[in-house]
Amino acid sequence: MKISEAFDQYRYHATIEGQSRRVVEHTDYVKRKMVEYLGDIELASLDIEKIYRWRQFMLYKQGKNGEAVKRKPNSLRCDILRLRCMLKYMEAVGEDCISWELVPIPKHEDTVRTYLEPQEVTAMIEGASSVRNKAMLALLYSSGVRVSELVSLNRDSIHDRSFTVIGKGKKARLCFIDKRTEKLLAEYLGSRKDDSNALFVSHEYKERLSISTVQFIMRYARKKLGIEKHVTPHVFRHSFATNYIKNDGDIRPLSKLLGHANLDTTAIYTHMEDNTLRRCYEKYHTI
Repeated sequence: MKISEAFDQYRYHATIEGQSRRVVEHTDYVKRKMVEYLGDIELASLDIEKIYRWRQFMLYKQGKNGEAVKRKPNSLRCDILRLRCMLKYMEAVGEDCISWELVPIPKHEDTVRTYLEPQEVTAMIEGASSVRNKAMLALLYSSGVRVSELVSLNRDSIHDRSFTVIGKGKKARLCFIDKRTEKLLAEYLGSRKDDSNALFVSHEYKERLSISTVQFIMRYARKKLGIEKHVTPHVFRHSFATNYIKNDGDIRPLSKLLGHANLDTTAIYTHMEDNTLRRCYEKYHTI
């Protein structure tokens, strides 16, 4: 079996298993880069030496001007994890391949996550170009949902300022919105003349809003206000979580609100804003 065939089989398995679109797309990316460097070799011939050479190749990517740019360590880590998942699946179905446990995982490096202060979020919402965009930004911030979850919402999804989404791993979770978002949604839906079932639709075609359109709207709103920070739908999610922690919210409910399978994933926000640590510093540090 060729390595391309092995990746394709694992990709099919991941799709059937309900893995996210991002996981499936990343599997295709890792397959393409491995075939690009090693050729479409037999899976049985893939050994540690070849994996190490491919790993060194993956340390760099081509920049906008054609120059070699070093990739972020955590990006390479994700590539290795995807390779390990493929090998683990191939091993489980009885294919001859190197054990996934023999492939070392690069150490995870902590990163400083970007987030917006509540006043910056409010400025973006109030400065948005339409009531649809105001409602969309407000919903992203008040609920902390992923952008893929946002665009999948329907008109009848929200009741009594709460709604359910199907997140990663096809797991359902309960989400909430604040009164500001409720008011903006009512205004937006009251202005709609179409019969689309989608909660957010394009102005021109009245079709369900795409992820790329949401990303464009946020870039435009950021530039309009002159905000220097890199703002994406996921930054709004970080902002929601950081604001919750700043207000001394408990990490376990936050983990459920964000749809994290592992509490350690949510713990990054306690590193970003530790109120207990701040209070200790202010109490015991003297000038």
